[in-house]
Amino acid sequence: MRKWGGPFAIGLYGPFKGWFTTTTSIALGPNGEVFVADFYNDRIQKFTAQGDYLTAFGTTPSNPGHTAMAVAVGNDGAVWSVNFADNRVGRWEPD
Repeated sequence: MRKWGGPFAIGLYGPFKGWFTTTTSIALGPNGEVFVADFYNDRIQKFTAQGDYLTAFGTTPSNPGHTAMAVAVGNDGAVWSVNFADNRVGRWEPD
């Protein structure tokens, strides 16, 4: 069993790699990558299938609130995210 999200098992605000404040959605990529919507930190975090941190991305909200509500990954590797604060859907191309 693996545990992700920081050594203290508490939600932390900020850019800490691999740590979450509130996870609202998880999706798997076509190559086994794990994408996690980190709601209060306004980002999607990407991990290997083994749980190693790869990167994070997202957008700063234009309106009050937070962005990364849900995440999905297409067969082509494109990542889709629901932006809660701005009422829109974002799309990122695979690296």
